[in-house]
Amino acid sequence: MCLFSGLSRVGYQVRSAMWRACLRGGVLAAGAVLALSSVAQVSAPGVTQALKETKLSLTVAGRIDGVLVKEGQPVQKGQILLYLDRTAEELEVQRRRLLLQDVARLNELREKEKVLSEQVSSLKSLLASGGVSRKQAEDEELALGAVSSERKALESSKQREQVELNLAIEAYERRHLRAPITGIVTKLVPRAGESIGAHEPMVHVVNVSRVRFLGNVQSQLSAALKVGNKVTIKLGLDASAQSREARIVFVSPVTDPASGLVEVIAEFDNKDGSVRPGITGRMVF
Repeated sequence: MCLFSGLSRVGYQVRSAMWRACLRGGVLAAGAVLALSSVAQVSAPGVTQALKETKLSLTVAGRIDGVLVKEGQPVQKGQILLYLDRTAEELEVQRRRLLLQDVARLNELREKEKVLSEQVSSLKSLLASGGVSRKQAEDEELALGAVSSERKALESSKQREQVELNLAIEAYERRHLRAPITGIVTKLVPRAGESIGAHEPMVHVVNVSRVRFLGNVQSQLSAALKVGNKVTIKLGLDASAQSREARIVFVSPVTDPASGLVEVIAEFDNKDGSVRPGITGRMVF
Protein backbone atom coordinates (compact mmCIF):
# COMPACT_ATOMS: atom_id res chain seq x y z
CA MET A 1 0.00 0.00 0.00
CA CYS A 2 1.37 3.45 -1.00
CA LEU A 3 0.71 6.46 1.28
CA PHE A 4 1.61 10.07 0.38
CA SER A 5 0.46 11.94 3.50
CA GLY A 6 2.03 15.32 4.00
CA LEU A 7 2.54 15.87 0.28
CA SER A 8 -0.30 18.35 -0.28
CA ARG A 9 2.13 20.95 -1.61
CA VAL A 10 3.76 18.58 -4.07
CA GLY A 11 2.76 19.16 -7.63
CA TYR A 12 0.43 16.91 -9.47
CA GLN A 13 3.15 15.57 -11.79
CA VAL A 14 5.43 14.68 -8.91
CA ARG A 15 2.64 12.89 -7.09
CA SER A 16 1.68 11.01 -10.26
CA ALA A 17 5.26 9.88 -10.82
CA MET A 18 5.56 8.63 -7.25
CA TRP A 19 2.24 6.79 -7.57
CA ARG A 20 3.35 5.06 -10.75
CA ALA A 21 6.60 4.00 -9.10
CA CYS A 22 4.68 2.61 -6.17
CA LEU A 23 2.45 0.63 -8.49
CA ARG A 24 5.43 -0.78 -10.31
CA GLY A 25 6.96 -1.92 -7.03
CA GLY A 26 3.71 -3.58 -6.02
CA VAL A 27 3.51 -5.45 -9.31
CA LEU A 28 7.07 -6.68 -8.93
CA ALA A 29 6.39 -7.83 -5.36
CA ALA A 30 3.23 -9.61 -6.43
CA GLY A 31 5.12 -11.30 -9.27
CA ALA A 32 7.73 -12.54 -6.82
CA VAL A 33 5.01 -14.01 -4.60
CA LEU A 34 3.40 -15.75 -7.57
CA ALA A 35 6.76 -17.13 -8.68
CA LEU A 36 7.43 -18.54 -5.23
CA SER A 37 3.98 -20.04 -4.99
CA SER A 38 4.47 -21.76 -8.35
CA VAL A 39 7.57 -23.56 -7.07
CA ALA A 40 6.16 -26.87 -5.84
CA GLN A 41 7.46 -30.37 -5.48
CA VAL A 42 7.63 -32.23 -8.76
CA SER A 43 6.44 -35.83 -8.65
CA ALA A 44 6.38 -38.81 -10.97
CA PRO A 45 3.60 -41.43 -10.66
CA GLY A 46 4.56 -45.07 -10.69
CA VAL A 47 4.41 -48.47 -9.03
CA THR A 48 6.62 -50.59 -6.77
CA GLN A 49 8.24 -53.84 -7.82
CA ALA A 50 10.30 -56.44 -5.97
CA LEU A 51 13.94 -56.22 -6.94
CA LYS A 52 14.22 -60.02 -6.98
CA GLU A 53 11.32 -62.02 -8.37
CA THR A 54 11.57 -65.30 -10.29
CA LYS A 55 9.26 -67.69 -12.09
CA LEU A 56 10.84 -71.13 -11.91
CA SER A 57 10.62 -74.10 -14.25
CA LEU A 58 12.58 -77.24 -15.10
CA THR A 59 14.43 -77.95 -18.33
CA VAL A 60 13.07 -81.52 -18.49
CA ALA A 61 9.59 -83.00 -18.52
CA GLY A 62 8.31 -85.62 -16.11
CA ARG A 63 5.98 -86.56 -13.30
CA ILE A 64 6.22 -84.62 -10.04
CA ASP A 65 7.25 -87.02 -7.31
CA GLY A 66 7.42 -84.62 -4.39
CA VAL A 67 6.55 -81.02 -3.46
CA LEU A 68 8.51 -79.79 -0.44
CA VAL A 69 7.11 -76.25 -0.03
CA LYS A 70 3.81 -74.43 0.09
CA GLU A 71 2.61 -70.94 -0.78
CA GLY A 72 3.72 -68.31 1.72
CA GLN A 73 6.67 -70.38 2.93
CA PRO A 74 10.09 -68.70 3.25
CA VAL A 75 12.85 -70.51 1.35
CA GLN A 76 16.61 -70.22 1.22
CA LYS A 77 18.81 -69.98 -1.86
CA GLY A 78 19.60 -73.50 -3.12
CA GLN A 79 16.74 -75.15 -1.25
CA ILE A 80 14.91 -77.93 -3.13
CA LEU A 81 11.31 -76.89 -3.83
CA LEU A 82 10.11 -79.98 -5.68
CA TYR A 83 11.45 -82.91 -7.69
CA LEU A 84 10.40 -85.19 -10.53
CA ASP A 85 10.50 -88.97 -10.64
CA ARG A 86 14.23 -89.70 -10.39
CA THR A 87 14.71 -93.43 -9.79
CA ALA A 88 16.41 -94.17 -13.11
CA GLU A 89 18.76 -91.20 -12.79
CA GLU A 90 19.62 -92.14 -9.21
CA LEU A 91 20.48 -95.72 -10.21
CA GLU A 92 22.62 -94.48 -13.08
CA VAL A 93 24.61 -92.28 -10.68
CA GLN A 94 25.19 -95.27 -8.40
CA ARG A 95 26.32 -97.45 -11.30
CA ARG A 96 28.74 -94.84 -12.60
CA ARG A 97 30.12 -94.24 -9.13
CA LEU A 98 30.77 -97.95 -8.57
CA LEU A 99 32.59 -98.22 -11.89
CA LEU A 100 34.76 -95.27 -11.02
CA GLN A 101 35.51 -96.59 -7.55
CA ASP A 102 36.64 -99.98 -8.90
CA VAL A 103 40.40 -99.39 -9.00
CA ALA A 104 41.58 -102.89 -8.09
CA ARG A 105 43.02 -103.60 -11.54
CA LEU A 106 44.63 -100.16 -11.69
CA ASN A 107 46.33 -100.65 -8.34
CA GLU A 108 47.52 -104.09 -9.43
CA LEU A 109 49.07 -102.65 -12.57
CA ARG A 110 50.78 -99.89 -10.63
CA GLU A 111 52.35 -102.39 -8.24
CA LYS A 112 53.40 -104.65 -11.09
CA GLU A 113 54.88 -101.69 -12.96
CA LYS A 114 56.86 -100.73 -9.88
CA VAL A 115 58.29 -104.25 -9.49
CA LEU A 116 59.15 -104.55 -13.17
CA SER A 117 60.80 -101.14 -13.15
CA GLU A 118 63.08 -102.26 -10.29
CA GLN A 119 63.86 -105.53 -12.09
CA VAL A 120 64.74 -103.73 -15.32
CA SER A 121 67.12 -101.44 -13.42
CA SER A 122 68.80 -104.45 -11.79
CA LEU A 123 69.09 -106.33 -15.11
CA LYS A 124 70.73 -103.34 -16.75
CA SER A 125 73.44 -103.41 -14.08
CA LEU A 126 73.90 -107.15 -14.48
CA LEU A 127 73.94 -106.83 -18.24
CA ALA A 128 76.89 -104.47 -18.04
CA SER A 129 78.83 -107.05 -16.00
CA GLY A 130 77.66 -109.99 -18.12
CA GLY A 131 75.49 -111.49 -15.40
CA VAL A 132 72.43 -111.80 -17.66
CA SER A 133 71.86 -112.02 -21.36
CA ARG A 134 70.60 -109.13 -23.43
CA LYS A 135 67.53 -111.21 -24.33
CA GLN A 136 66.50 -111.40 -20.66
CA ALA A 137 66.88 -107.65 -20.23
CA GLU A 138 64.88 -106.91 -23.37
CA ASP A 139 62.09 -109.28 -22.31
CA GLU A 140 61.78 -107.51 -18.97
CA GLU A 141 61.73 -104.12 -20.70
CA LEU A 142 58.96 -105.32 -23.03
CA ALA A 143 56.94 -106.61 -20.07
CA LEU A 144 57.40 -103.27 -18.30
CA GLY A 145 56.27 -101.40 -21.42
CA ALA A 146 53.14 -103.53 -21.75
CA VAL A 147 52.18 -103.02 -18.10
CA SER A 148 52.80 -99.25 -18.36
CA SER A 149 50.62 -99.00 -21.48
CA GLU A 150 47.80 -100.92 -19.85
CA ARG A 151 48.05 -98.75 -16.73
CA LYS A 152 47.86 -95.53 -18.79
CA ALA A 153 44.89 -96.86 -20.78
CA LEU A 154 43.08 -97.75 -17.57
CA GLU A 155 43.79 -94.32 -16.10
CA SER A 156 42.32 -92.71 -19.23
CA SER A 157 39.31 -94.96 -18.86
CA LYS A 158 38.88 -93.79 -15.27
CA GLN A 159 38.96 -90.18 -16.44
CA ARG A 160 36.17 -90.93 -18.90
CA GLU A 161 34.23 -92.65 -16.14
CA GLN A 162 34.58 -89.51 -14.01
CA VAL A 163 33.12 -87.42 -16.84
CA GLU A 164 30.28 -89.91 -17.29
CA LEU A 165 29.59 -89.81 -13.55
CA ASN A 166 29.43 -86.00 -13.68
CA LEU A 167 26.97 -86.22 -16.55
CA ALA A 168 24.84 -88.70 -14.63
CA ILE A 169 24.83 -86.39 -11.59
CA GLU A 170 23.83 -83.47 -13.80
CA ALA A 171 20.94 -85.48 -15.25
CA TYR A 172 19.88 -86.36 -11.70
CA GLU A 173 20.07 -82.71 -10.57
CA ARG A 174 17.91 -81.60 -13.49
CA ARG A 175 15.06 -83.51 -11.90
CA HIS A 176 15.13 -81.08 -8.94
CA LEU A 177 13.85 -77.52 -8.76
CA ARG A 178 15.92 -75.34 -6.43
CA ALA A 179 15.32 -71.78 -5.26
CA PRO A 180 17.81 -69.42 -6.97
CA ILE A 181 17.19 -66.70 -4.37
CA THR A 182 16.18 -66.36 -0.73
CA GLY A 183 12.55 -65.29 -0.57
CA ILE A 184 8.94 -66.37 -0.17
CA VAL A 185 6.92 -68.74 -2.35
CA THR A 186 4.05 -66.68 -3.73
CA LYS A 187 2.62 -69.17 -6.23
CA LEU A 188 2.77 -72.94 -6.54
CA VAL A 189 1.15 -74.29 -9.69
CA PRO A 190 1.61 -78.09 -9.79
CA ARG A 191 0.80 -80.81 -7.29
CA ALA A 192 2.49 -84.14 -6.56
CA GLY A 193 1.61 -86.78 -9.15
CA GLU A 194 0.97 -84.30 -11.96
CA SER A 195 2.95 -84.38 -15.17
CA ILE A 196 4.61 -81.19 -16.36
CA GLY A 197 6.41 -80.16 -19.52
CA ALA A 198 9.85 -78.68 -19.92
CA HIS A 199 10.11 -74.92 -19.23
CA GLU A 200 6.59 -74.84 -17.80
CA PRO A 201 6.37 -72.25 -14.97
CA MET A 202 5.72 -74.00 -11.68
CA VAL A 203 6.83 -71.88 -8.71
CA HIS A 204 7.09 -68.12 -8.13
CA VAL A 205 9.56 -66.87 -5.53
CA VAL A 206 9.88 -63.21 -4.52
CA ASN A 207 12.28 -61.37 -2.22
CA VAL A 208 10.82 -58.10 -0.87
CA SER A 209 13.83 -57.04 1.23
CA ARG A 210 14.66 -54.46 -1.43
CA VAL A 211 12.09 -52.73 -3.64
CA ARG A 212 12.32 -50.53 -6.69
CA PHE A 213 9.91 -47.84 -7.79
CA LEU A 214 9.22 -47.37 -11.51
CA GLY A 215 8.08 -43.83 -12.23
CA ASN A 216 7.51 -41.68 -15.30
CA VAL A 217 8.40 -38.00 -15.48
CA GLN A 218 7.97 -35.34 -18.13
CA SER A 219 10.88 -35.24 -20.54
CA GLN A 220 11.76 -31.59 -19.81
CA LEU A 221 12.10 -32.39 -16.11
CA SER A 222 14.22 -35.52 -16.52
CA ALA A 223 17.39 -33.55 -17.35
CA ALA A 224 17.73 -32.58 -13.68
CA LEU A 225 17.57 -36.21 -12.51
CA LYS A 226 20.85 -38.10 -12.14
CA VAL A 227 21.73 -41.61 -11.05
CA GLY A 228 22.55 -41.48 -7.34
CA ASN A 229 20.17 -38.61 -6.52
CA LYS A 230 18.02 -39.05 -3.42
CA VAL A 231 14.24 -38.90 -3.82
CA THR A 232 11.20 -39.50 -1.64
CA ILE A 233 8.74 -42.24 -2.50
CA LYS A 234 5.18 -41.60 -1.30
CA LEU A 235 3.07 -44.75 -1.47
CA GLY A 236 -0.70 -44.58 -1.52
CA LEU A 237 -3.00 -41.63 -2.15
CA ASP A 238 -4.52 -40.88 1.23
CA ALA A 239 -3.19 -38.94 4.20
CA SER A 240 -1.68 -42.09 5.73
CA ALA A 241 0.57 -42.70 2.73
CA GLN A 242 3.94 -44.26 3.51
CA SER A 243 7.12 -42.35 2.71
CA ARG A 244 10.47 -43.93 1.94
CA GLU A 245 13.81 -42.40 1.07
CA ALA A 246 15.20 -43.90 -2.13
CA ARG A 247 18.06 -43.42 -4.53
CA ILE A 248 17.78 -43.17 -8.30
CA VAL A 249 19.49 -46.07 -10.10
CA PHE A 250 18.29 -45.48 -13.65
CA VAL A 251 17.12 -42.60 -15.80
CA SER A 252 16.09 -43.69 -19.28
CA PRO A 253 17.99 -41.95 -22.08
CA VAL A 254 14.91 -42.36 -24.28
CA THR A 255 11.63 -40.43 -24.21
CA ASP A 256 8.49 -42.37 -24.98
CA PRO A 257 7.19 -40.80 -28.22
CA ALA A 258 3.54 -41.51 -27.39
CA SER A 259 3.43 -39.99 -23.90
CA GLY A 260 6.49 -37.75 -23.82
CA LEU A 261 7.52 -39.39 -20.53
CA VAL A 262 10.89 -40.69 -19.34
CA GLU A 263 11.19 -43.77 -17.12
CA VAL A 264 12.98 -43.28 -13.80
CA ILE A 265 13.79 -46.13 -11.38
CA ALA A 266 14.68 -45.69 -7.71
CA GLU A 267 15.48 -48.37 -5.12
CA PHE A 268 15.05 -48.52 -1.35
CA ASP A 269 15.43 -51.03 1.47
CA ASN A 270 12.35 -52.89 2.69
CA LYS A 271 13.78 -55.35 5.18
CA ASP A 272 10.69 -55.19 7.37
CA GLY A 273 8.48 -56.09 4.40
CA SER A 274 6.06 -53.25 5.12
CA VAL A 275 5.96 -52.15 1.46
CA ARG A 276 4.22 -54.66 -0.77
CA PRO A 277 5.27 -54.77 -4.42
CA GLY A 278 2.49 -53.55 -6.70
CA ILE A 279 1.55 -50.49 -4.62
CA THR A 280 1.10 -47.32 -6.65
CA GLY A 281 2.50 -43.99 -5.54
CA ARG A 282 4.68 -41.12 -6.67
CA MET A 283 8.33 -40.20 -6.67
CA VAL A 284 8.90 -36.71 -5.26
CA PHE A 285 12.06 -34.76 -6.07
